[in-house]
Amino acid sequence: MQTFDVVRLVLTTTLKNHEIALAAGVSKTTVSRYRQLARAKALVWDEVATLGPQALQERLNRPRSGGRRKETPDLSLLHDQLHAKGMTLQLLWEDYKRENPDTALSYSHLAAQLRRYRDTLPTVMRQHHAPGERVFVDYSGLRPHYLDPAGKKVPVELFVGVLGASSLMFALCTATQQVPDFLRAHVAMFEYFGGLPQVLVPDNLKSAVTTAGKTPKIQRAYADLARHYGLAVLPTRPSRPRDKAAVETGVKFAQQRILARLRHQHFYSLDELNAAVAAMLDEANDRPMVKDGLSRRQRFEQLERAALRPLPSEPYVYADWIVVPTVPKDYHIPVNGHFYSVPHTLIGERVEVCLTEDTVEVRHRQKTVAHHSRSNVVGGHTTCAAHQPEAHRAQAGRTPEGMVTWAKDVGPHVLRFVRHQVNRAQPFLGLPACDVLRSLVRKHGTAALDQAAKATFELGSPRITTLKRVLDNQTSQDAPAPSAPRTAYARGARYHAQQTEDTPC
Repeated sequence: MQTFDVVRLVLTTTLKNHEIALAAGVSKTTVSRYRQLARAKALVWDEVATLGPQALQERLNRPRSGGRRKETPDLSLLHDQLHAKGMTLQLLWEDYKRENPDTALSYSHLAAQLRRYRDTLPTVMRQHHAPGERVFVDYSGLRPHYLDPAGKKVPVELFVGVLGASSLMFALCTATQQVPDFLRAHVAMFEYFGGLPQVLVPDNLKSAVTTAGKTPKIQRAYADLARHYGLAVLPTRPSRPRDKAAVETGVKFAQQRILARLRHQHFYSLDELNAAVAAMLDEANDRPMVKDGLSRRQRFEQLERAALRPLPSEPYVYADWIVVPTVPKDYHIPVNGHFYSVPHTLIGERVEVCLTEDTVEVRHRQKTVAHHSRSNVVGGHTTCAAHQPEAHRAQAGRTPEGMVTWAKDVGPHVLRFVRHQVNRAQPFLGLPACDVLRSLVRKHGTAALDQAAKATFELGSPRITTLKRVLDNQTSQDAPAPSAPRTAYARGARYHAQQTEDTPC
């Protein structure tokens, strides 16, 4: 009807374009366009009055191509996709045009539609998240539970993580909100997503942030997890709920679609409860969303999967940290009742212990200085020979087994000699001879000692005294022959010859 009114005013009045625009409720550009069309088609009012609005519309405006209605894409999804790095409206329009060649809007028409959509967005700051950039994590205020063998309720915590761009959700029940459970939930979440975002956005719970504020202090194990996965941790600002709107919505949705539906079921272990939560989680992520009809999983596949970084080859393993202020003089530090060696040069120094379920790693000034397998033997000792001073290593090796191990590196005949010494009813009685043997190798070398040991067996006397005598003989044979002494007769003869040479003829 607006078209009819504009043409009527153009043909029957002398009003200017802006005046007609105000009267008909259209733009000046539209009035100018219809004025040009009326002039080009030589329209007169008497003829137009008999056409009616619909016929006039068809006469002035070209019919839609092929009679097909133009298809407007999902503007909200288009708006979200434009936040990806390197993405432009031109690229999105080309993809849209390729999929709908006959019914696609023109680029300018699509841009105008998108501008009008953005004008309808709230005036408050809206959080826009680039695909693959952020994941928001929090715990639900409502706590599920399972029943213990006595039938008593055991309350647990519901951990929720939400990807910023697609709103894909993860949920897992943990026994507590303590650091070990909190970090294991993160590892499970990354495996569920199948990739890594760039930023972790936790609330200010103590398992994530030890000190909140403008310069928050991240909990040490949480910082280690972020370092392992190459993530940045940006906690939400205190008392700023809009910073975590995505996870707040996800928590509410998890309470409605998961916890509320499990309220009449009984579970008898945490694993059983989590199996039911996992089934409900998949159903919730596949449920279409109201605003665009797409499910969270569909939005994830379209927007975010390709933007996530690959997972590392090994998942993060939680570790406790223990500070040892001073390494004692025996260079063994106590860790949960067991004693582990560190290099003896660190006596008196401060070290830190990274303790996992299987390993004990000792660090000094951010550098790993010792690594042991974890032992649960209270009061026991785990010693690495490389950490000992040379004298302690020698004393530690002063056993029949230690002597045999040492001899293997010297030579086959020395090994046979040592085994002969300790192969007796009391093996330790052979240690003094082995001690002498070790001192001889420093004096004569391994090759000479091995040959001498071979000779003792050939002589039928594999004893240390025989070995020393053989070495002495070898030494005397290798020494150069001494020069002849200068006797008095020799000195006199040499003097007489000199005198004869000096006498003139």
